[in-house]
Amino acid sequence: MTTAPRHFILIWALCLLTALPVFAQEEVSPAARERFTAGLALIEKADTSADFLAAMAEFEAAAILAPQWPDIHYNLAQLAAESDKPAKAIKEYRAYLALQPQAADRVAVEGEMARMKELIALKRKVGLPGVTFAAMPDGFWVLQVLPGSAIEKTGLKKGYKIVGVGGKPIPGTKLEDLFKAIEANNITDELSKASSERMYSRMSRDTSTKGPVVVLNVKQTREQEKPYLIFCKKEMFRSKIIEIEEDEFEEEVLKSNLPVAVTFWGDSCASCSELIPVIETESAAHAGKVKFVNINVDGNRKLAGQLAVKEVPAMMLYKGGSAVANASGKFSKDKVAAILQGAAAR
Repeated sequence: MTTAPRHFILIWALCLLTALPVFAQEEVSPAARERFTAGLALIEKADTSADFLAAMAEFEAAAILAPQWPDIHYNLAQLAAESDKPAKAIKEYRAYLALQPQAADRVAVEGEMARMKELIALKRKVGLPGVTFAAMPDGFWVLQVLPGSAIEKTGLKKGYKIVGVGGKPIPGTKLEDLFKAIEANNITDELSKASSERMYSRMSRDTSTKGPVVVLNVKQTREQEKPYLIFCKKEMFRSKIIEIEEDEFEEEVLKSNLPVAVTFWGDSCASCSELIPVIETESAAHAGKVKFVNINVDGNRKLAGQLAVKEVPAMMLYKGGSAVANASGKFSKDKVAAILQGAAAR
């Protein structure tokens, strides 16, 4: 095992990694090195949100080829932590510590794992199911937006970058800084509040959604100098649905005391635009009786493969750890209602 310092994946670093781990002292196959290097190259050139997902896939492939290599698990955890996959980060940090039980940075790594658990709780408090981000030095890149979700209707799109909330820069470069800024809703001036309400009503033509307005300062492209404003109602972020990663599936679905309705979706899922509002409505109607979770198949390919999810949207109802009903492709709200109505009777 190498005694040389590890080089971490810090995707917000301006230098974007000019050095690689000391492979010569590691028992790492050439194929694993190649996949790791390919992931680094994707991060260095990243100019679309898809590059981060592709880099994750390269790192995961390297980890499969070299499962006993501590550095790949550490680097994978670092990338996952700042790409809105905290459950995966925890899993990879644990793998790293299992391979390096006497690691000099053990306390720091355990601290990062605790931070990831807090991040999961914070995002679920804020809401935003189906929206994921990557932390960058100059803002937060939107990686995914669930088609048909309330937040999509505001105009927020994959590839945009959030650079402020309420007209103020976000005080930090970690994902929790973004979520805390949204939760704080820092428009405190009464005149600004009234102006924001008028702008929201004018742009959305929505006068029924209650609660305060949240203003996101967004850049659509790198070249855009001045951000434009997206007006949202804070209530639009709230949901009875939680977004989970494949590493949470066992705990959140298989071990749940309630029946669980799992909706699988994809970034390019046209039919999701019609289905997701139906699921949102049903989740509110069945609150406390059925648990609702979403899973993005593009970011959780391993689980999608294990469950043979071949097209999206797909819906599976689990009870007692087993799937008892399912539907996939373009299906009606009546089909959704029938699946859910049978949940309590099974």
